[in-house]
Amino acid sequence: MRAVQVHDGKFNYSNLQGSDFSHSDLTNASFKCSNLDNCHFDGSNLTHAKIQKSNLKGATFRNCQFNHTDFSSSELMGVCLDNLTFTGTIFHYTGLKETSFRNAVFQNCSFKTEVKKTIFDGAKMDKGTYAVLKGLKANLTHVTII
Repeated sequence: MRAVQVHDGKFNYSNLQGSDFSHSDLTNASFKCSNLDNCHFDGSNLTHAKIQKSNLKGATFRNCQFNHTDFSSSELMGVCLDNLTFTGTIFHYTGLKETSFRNAVFQNCSFKTEVKKTIFDGAKMDKGTYAVLKGLKANLTHVTII
């Protein structure tokens, strides 16, 4: 599945553990209720993708595009999302314990989840995203507001 273009792809209720979607265009793709353990999405476009109620432990996302991506009710525990830009991304009821967003950029993102043990060191974010995360008791000590 490496370097494929699958706009509006439906991968719902699939066991895709260990799959390689690197450098793929997955715009508007749907991964509802799927096992995405150890999947590789490096360099992929996940614009408007719905990755809901899915397991993403061990997944990699280096150089991905996250524009209005929806991670609602998915498990991202311990996943590295460093140095990425999130625009309009949704994290509602998402497992983010020990997830790293070091040096990430957040614009108009929505969080409704536990973030006390999420890592935001060096991140940059708009005032709205900052306020929401602050209200959820995230550690924003080393965050810059843009």
